[in-house]
Amino acid sequence: MKIKYSNQIPNAEELYRLYDFDGWNDFLKLPKEDLHRAMIQSWLIISAYDEDRLIGTGRVISDGVINGYICGLIVHPDYRRKGIGTEIMRKLVEECQKANIHIELFSEHHNASYYEKVGFKEFAIGLKYNK
Repeated sequence: MKIKYSNQIPNAEELYRLYDFDGWNDFLKLPKEDLHRAMIQSWLIISAYDEDRLIGTGRVISDGVINGYICGLIVHPDYRRKGIGTEIMRKLVEECQKANIHIELFSEHHNASYYEKVGFKEFAIGLKYNK
């Protein structure tokens, strides 16, 4: 298995299909065109491919000057625990560091230990507006 990493934006169909594997589409409730537009409007995208198959992606939303927020890190279930998510994260962090951007992310509690292993630490309480 030779994984290729790219900063090209995945097409809408393959992106939507990847998000579907974990139920993210059920949570986000976005049509594939809106999900794709979110990727297009991101400051940075790193995607992983096995041959031509999208198997993982992550992105940074940023003002390009001060703060960058890593979000949407997802790896297809068949490819997890192979270092792909960690490599996507490493590449995202590296590009933010080159631009002197403060890197932040939000995580659910059950995923926090993963992010701590790749260099993040808890620093604040995140709140979400509840309509």
